[in-house]
Amino acid sequence: MSLEATLNRALSIRLNLQITLSGLPIVEEWMDIHLDRWLEHIPTPPEMPPGHSVSYLAMLGSDLRRMWWGAWGDPAGMVPKLADYLKLCNIAKSDAAILDAMGERLEPRLVGSWVGVWGGKVNTGWHFWDPKPWEQVEPLFGTHEAKFKIKKWVTDSGVERVERFTQAIGDAAYTEIELAAPGADVEAQVTAVDQAFVHFTGAGLPVAVAATLRGAPHASFGVALRVRSGQITRVAAIAPAMPLDLLRGLCKDMNVAFDDGLERLVNTLAAEGTSRVEIGRAGERGGVDVYIEPTESAQKAAPGALQAPPSQAN
Repeated sequence: MSLEATLNRALSIRLNLQITLSGLPIVEEWMDIHLDRWLEHIPTPPEMPPGHSVSYLAMLGSDLRRMWWGAWGDPAGMVPKLADYLKLCNIAKSDAAILDAMGERLEPRLVGSWVGVWGGKVNTGWHFWDPKPWEQVEPLFGTHEAKFKIKKWVTDSGVERVERFTQAIGDAAYTEIELAAPGADVEAQVTAVDQAFVHFTGAGLPVAVAATLRGAPHASFGVALRVRSGQITRVAAIAPAMPLDLLRGLCKDMNVAFDDGLERLVNTLAAEGTSRVEIGRAGERGGVDVYIEPTESAQKAAPGALQAPPSQAN
């Protein structure tokens, strides 16, 4: 791909991300500057090493009450921008020390940052996106109940590596890891995910939800675990992409809302639609999140269509 084409793609992704904000009531005007600050600290194609590009992922809650943007790539291009971004976010020395220690121990090949809005707040942090052996990540967890529960499930299930490591910064910071579900086929992986829910939450997936997941076309399931203050505060089943009509039924089975505006926002971000789904449980609350790899929009601007919102940072 030529540099011009790469630049156009990067610009298109940024524009489509900004356009979706006008369709999300949770994003208040004061949040614009924080979201723009994040976008401005993602390297442009000329700032990345030759042969490397930035990968993006966006998330929308099925009820449009949560949104998240993430990006990652080669450390040579990402780390300078990441460092500047975290300084502007007033990262605490303790949070910076965690990043430095993790970077030195894991030497990740894919590094990036993320930003999200939920609960009336802007949340942000950093993540590593290349798999690392569990035995290499485990010592960095410290000693607490959550670690022992994770270690037991990893050991019993035969999981050997962590697929993703995410860290929030600021007040009530948390750590999140992603583990691939063991098993060679859909049935085995869905069973493993269901057992993970039993292990970490005390109850398996709703029967109807598990049945929907068993109809997946291929096996690429996983489990995401969020740890805060030594406790597991959220468990999520990661499932392959599914049509939005099937997703609507899944939300009904999970007893969570499905906003009719979701499809338009997904089509704004990518012609290919969704890339994966997360079915989460946090205490007594459940949620369904849709992930999209932003590319070219599936819809063209038209009268009445979503338009890029004004930004306080421009």
